[in-house]
Amino acid sequence: MQPARQPLSQSQKPTTSLTDPVLFDYQGAQRAYRSRSSNGIQSTSSFSEDRCLPVRGRAQGGNDGNVSIEEHPIDWTFRPADLQGVNDAFAVFVSGDSMKPKYKNGDLVYVHPTRSIVKNRYVLVETTEHKGFIKQFVNWQEDSLVVHQFNPEKEIVIAKEDVLRVMLVIGSLDC
Repeated sequence: MQPARQPLSQSQKPTTSLTDPVLFDYQGAQRAYRSRSSNGIQSTSSFSEDRCLPVRGRAQGGNDGNVSIEEHPIDWTFRPADLQGVNDAFAVFVSGDSMKPKYKNGDLVYVHPTRSIVKNRYVLVETTEHKGFIKQFVNWQEDSLVVHQFNPEKEIVIAKEDVLRVMLVIGSLDC
């Protein structure tokens, strides 16, 4: 029989805030950040302590839910563990409710630019005009990309020649 655990004293408890980022929907974060608080207790966090991940998407008007992918950061945010060491990783703000309930207007999504894309995962499609669309990946056809949208429910076909790149969305933060 194991001895009962003693509750931590107030000075031993890790300090967290209700505003700390907690939502991360990648299929089990593979790594986590470890840090020691000022009282010596080691804690694990799914996010870096520094705002070191660029936000490269600016919400844009219109009912198509697109965002403009910017060359230079428009803001900085905390880096999730799965993007540590990924130099070209970035985040974008969701514009519109075309992917609700998965992603809502104003949510921040984290993008891994080189991870493999698989069916039914969520992706950021960047067009040759540097517009971005967050959708659910269906497949590549011979001359087009097929993605799924929730609101209104429909499949969208984008000509391959109009697609600059398709990148995996690995998580989100409700904003």
